[in-house]
Amino acid sequence: MRILPDSIRTRTILVLLIGLTVSHLGSTLIYSSDRGQALTAANEHMFADKMATLARLMDMSPPASRQQVAEAISSPSLQISWGANDSVPPIHVEHEAFGLLQDSLRPHFGELGLSRLHVVVSDAPRSGVASILGAAHLLHSFTIDRQLKVSVSLQDASWVNFSLTIPGLVSRWSLNALLSTLVMVGATVVISAWATGWITAPLAAFAAAAERLGMDVSAPPLAEDGSREVRAAARAFNQMQERIRHFLDDRLQMLAAISHDLRTPITRLRLRTEQLPIDPVYQDKMLSDLDEMEQMVAANINFARDESSAEPSRPIDLAALLEAICDEAADIGKDAEFDWNSRLLYRGRALAIKRLFSNLVENALRYGERARVRASRGDDMIEVVVEDDGPGIPNDELDSVFKPFYRLDRSRNLRTGGVGLGLANARTIARAHGGDVTLENRKEGGLRAIVRLPCNRDTVTGGEG
Repeated sequence: MRILPDSIRTRTILVLLIGLTVSHLGSTLIYSSDRGQALTAANEHMFADKMATLARLMDMSPPASRQQVAEAISSPSLQISWGANDSVPPIHVEHEAFGLLQDSLRPHFGELGLSRLHVVVSDAPRSGVASILGAAHLLHSFTIDRQLKVSVSLQDASWVNFSLTIPGLVSRWSLNALLSTLVMVGATVVISAWATGWITAPLAAFAAAAERLGMDVSAPPLAEDGSREVRAAARAFNQMQERIRHFLDDRLQMLAAISHDLRTPITRLRLRTEQLPIDPVYQDKMLSDLDEMEQMVAANINFARDESSAEPSRPIDLAALLEAICDEAADIGKDAEFDWNSRLLYRGRALAIKRLFSNLVENALRYGERARVRASRGDDMIEVVVEDDGPGIPNDELDSVFKPFYRLDRSRNLRTGGVGLGLANARTIARAHGGDVTLENRKEGGLRAIVRLPCNRDTVTGGEG
């Protein structure tokens, strides 16, 4: 199964979406980390100053009311007590918290050493505020499951004890962060869809122009607009199309000129052959060869004239066209039938399409004595089948008969007519319209010619016949 999308536009959108989303999430993570560090540092100083202020308040209060003051200013996250003894053992922990507390207490109590300032970190109880707040930073490396305990000696040698639990920071993946990510994803999809459509539009135009060139070398040139690179590519494409058109025109003109110039010597040879005093049998053979040469020359001239004509494409009713071809054959006593009962519209060059199917019907009548024509239409293809009851063609020569002037010795000769350009012209016309012509032998005998033409926007049909 294909994992990646198939179009350049979708792949570009996917790359932009993934890249911008990853970069957005990474930048959000970095921003949140920086913000968390800044808030943590601010909290450190705030709580250190708060402890210093409360310790100063306790020192200024009368000893008899200090316990009441401690109980009054305590909170769930900061428990305060006062007594003659410290509640924190004199264990110094090398941490920034000790230095911060020293700096905050110094203006009120002077320089405090290990004998008057005790700081310890211990596990916080798994209940109350600690269990609700979850993981968060406390004084750089402490988390909510840790507790900071501090004992400070007052001026009268009594102790005020603090038990501090700092609430954690808000999660960096807040609702606003998720909404920001969703807005970024939506904006990326919209903007990249517009941008990639604008960028890949020239590629679609090139593809359409190349397909159009394959069907009509005289198609209008590609518009030379857009960015500098697109204009250069369009200009090169138009120059290539112009060179191809000139090349084909030169070859067709040369073919027509050579064929036209051969008519005069062929006519002179015919007159001289008729006047030669030779055996009538040999004379007839020579005249027959000259007739064949004249037919080949005429076929070349007709082919060059038809190919050089700039016939415009227009909507045509294939059903009416095929029915008219079969009716014309039936009017001269041929066995030709068309099986269809509704319209079958197709956009193409009417005269060329008529020549395509006339050649196939004519071949079926000449070599198979009857022609049965039927049509069908799929979602993206119109198929026309011409069958006959003739001897068929050897399987190894089914493709060779499309070569110009190629004839099978058993049936493709002047006695049955034709110089070998009918099928070559038919395939050329079909491929010029983006389709093709193939041959296959029928199991019950005879030959089947299948013409497939791509549907276009002007192709509509009624019901199947």
